Amino acid sequence: MTSCLRVNRGADFLAELLRRYWFAPPVALWRAIEARALCSLDFPAPMLDFGCGDGLFTEAVFGKQAGIYGCDIAPRELPVARDSGVYWLGVQFADGHHLPYRDSAFGTVYSNSVIEHIPDPERVLPELSRVLRLGGLLVLTVPSDRFRALLDGVQRARTKAEAQAYARRADALFAHYHYHTADEWRVLLAGVGVRLIEARYYVAPEAVAQWDRMNRAFGIGQRSLFNVLASPRLRKLGHQRLMARWVYQVWLPRLRPYYEAQARDDGGGMLVVGRKEWSN
Repeated sequence: MTSCLRVNRGADFLAELLRRYWFAPPVALWRAIEARALCSLDFPAPMLDFGCGDGLFTEAVFGKQAGIYGCDIAPRELPVARDSGVYWLGVQFADGHHLPYRDSAFGTVYSNSVIEHIPDPERVLPELSRVLRLGGLLVLTVPSDRFRALLDGVQRARTKAEAQAYARRADALFAHYHYHTADEWRVLLAGVGVRLIEARYYVAPEAVAQWDRMNRAFGIGQRSLFNVLASPRLRKLGHQRLMARWVYQVWLPRLRPYYEAQARDDGGGMLVVGRKEWSN
């Protein structure tokens, strides 16, 4: 019988992630909705967290339990991930084109909001499949094919040209290279021996619009007073604990309706789940 990693299904992810990402409230909202979407799954161990970053998100979803490897290409975040206690089995620097793991090493390969930042996913997916055992799960969270259309700035645009320009700026700001449909994911996964078993929208349209408005309000991707005061370089001044408390107390009730909104046949994110059924 295959063991599975336990997901924190009873957690209030909005509260948890707003505490962790107080310095970027829009990120907290999006990540909280992603975490809730992942709670519907079981994750066969061991699991590779591909693009693990600092480990904050994975800790919120899985806690600190044995059976998780992490890898990333961000050298500044790897020491934080190593010190987090989340990755008992190790954290490595790894380029997705050449993963430093043996064939069929993992029961799950999981990647949260990473693949959209890779210009050539068709060259990375074979590696993710290679290290996944037969019957194992490939779990991806990505912006959906509806992401751009649901942005508040796109919806408020007065002309098609203005909407397209806003969407292009969002692509550049967040380094998004592609937004695949469920059918396109089915083809991409089939090419690496993985059968798509679920492609489900998350982040309801009203939550995407609110997220976009908050990005502008908090100056995400640009210099703002909030970003200056939240900078790690000013941590020693002691004011950031008050900022974190303010963000939590003010924004938790404001964001609750968006966190709880359900995405059904439309949403800004897509949960992509495949099962490896053959080897190339």
